[in-house]
Amino acid sequence: MNTDRSLTVALLLSCDSFESFFGGVLQLDRDKYLKNYRNDFSWYYSMGLIENGVRPILYIPSIQYDGIYETDVGVSVRFLRVAPWYRPLAPLRRAMRATRWSLYLSERVNAEAFLRPLNESIAGDGVDLLYVQEYWGGRFDHLAHRVSVPISAADHGGVGNGVVKWFKRRAFKRAALLYCQTRDECSQVQRYGGRTLLQPNGGDTAFFVPPPKGTQRTQNIVTVARLTNKQKRTSDLIKAMKLLAPEWTLDIVGTGPDREMLEALADNIGVGSRVTFHGFKAKPYVRSMIQRCGVYAMPSSNEAMCLAVLEAMSCGAAVVASRIRSFESLITDGVNGRLFSVGDVPALARAIEVAWTQRETLGRVAVASVSEQFNSKTLYQQLAQSMRTIAGFHPSTPYGELQPTLGT
Repeated sequence: MNTDRSLTVALLLSCDSFESFFGGVLQLDRDKYLKNYRNDFSWYYSMGLIENGVRPILYIPSIQYDGIYETDVGVSVRFLRVAPWYRPLAPLRRAMRATRWSLYLSERVNAEAFLRPLNESIAGDGVDLLYVQEYWGGRFDHLAHRVSVPISAADHGGVGNGVVKWFKRRAFKRAALLYCQTRDECSQVQRYGGRTLLQPNGGDTAFFVPPPKGTQRTQNIVTVARLTNKQKRTSDLIKAMKLLAPEWTLDIVGTGPDREMLEALADNIGVGSRVTFHGFKAKPYVRSMIQRCGVYAMPSSNEAMCLAVLEAMSCGAAVVASRIRSFESLITDGVNGRLFSVGDVPALARAIEVAWTQRETLGRVAVASVSEQFNSKTLYQQLAQSMRTIAGFHPSTPYGELQPTLGT
C-alpha cells in the first residue's frame, strides 16, 4: 500500500490518433486543443479527479506530436507518437471498418503502434493506474496484457453488440476494474468475467443551473453534439422541423465532418431559415442557450450517460431523447423528460411538442433527478476512491467489495 504520494492516473483516449479525431472531426490543432478544448468526459473527469487529490494525465496517440504539456486547469496532456511503420496505415483505418474482424484487427494494430511510448511514459510519469476509454474494442484486449501497472477501462458510448468478443474473458480477467454507465452494462460485462462498478457520467450541478426566475423559455430546440450523423442522428432533428409549426427553430451547437451535409439537408427540405449552426462554443455560451431553450433534444443511436443531456436537465430544460439504454437509465418518460424510438422522426416531432407543453414540470423534476442521482461531485469522489483502491492507495474499501452502488 502506497501512502507517500498522490495517485497518478493516465487516461488513454480511444481515438487512433489526435489528428484523425481532434484534427479531422473537430478541426483542432494541438495549441487550440491545449488552450481551449475542455468539453468532453476526459477533461471533466480529470478536473474532478484533481479536486479529489488524484493527478490525471491525458494520453493521446498522435501521428506528429509527442511530449507532455501542462494546461491552465492543471490537467497534463501527453501525446504518444505512433511508430513510423503505422503512419502510412492511418489513412486506411476507415476502410478497415468494413467488418467487425477487420475493425478489431485495426484497433489492435493501432495499440501496438504506440505501445512502446505508452510503456515508456507510464514509467517516466510515475503512473500508478492506466484507465482506458472503451473496453469493447480490440485496443483494450491488446493492452491488457502488455502494461506493467494495473489497468482499468470504461464504457463511454462504445457499442457492445456486434463486436469481436473472443478475447474478452482473458482481457477482462486482467482488468483491475471495469467502469460501466448502466446496470444493464454491468450485467453484460459480468457475463464475460469482468469486475464492474457502476460509474455513470455526472452533471456539474454547480455550473449548469436553472435560469434566473422570470426567464422566459422560447419555442426553440437546442442540441449540443459532435456532427457525426451516424451516431448523433442530427439529421432526424432537421427532418422533424418539417413536421413542426413554423414558429419552431433549431439551434445546433457543435462541429464535425457532417456539417455541410446537414446544412444542405436543411436547405433542401425547406427549413434552412429555421436552423442555425453555431459551431463549437464554450460552456458559458452553451449554458445560456440551454437556460433559454424550450426543448433540448438528443436523437442519438448510441451514447454513454450523455454529458450534454445531464447538463440540459441540470438547467431545467425539457429534454427529449432517443430510447436507448443510457437514456432509459436517466429519463422516465413523461416524468423528467420524453423518450422516442431511434429514427422515428414523427415520434420525435410529437415528443418535442408534448415536452414544450410540459416544460415546467419536466424541467423541475429533471433538476432534482440530476442533483440526487447524477451529481458529478459525488460521482467523482467515488471514481477517485475506486482508483485508489484498485491501485493500492489507502484502500478503505476492500477490493472485492467494489459493487455497483450509484445511479438508477
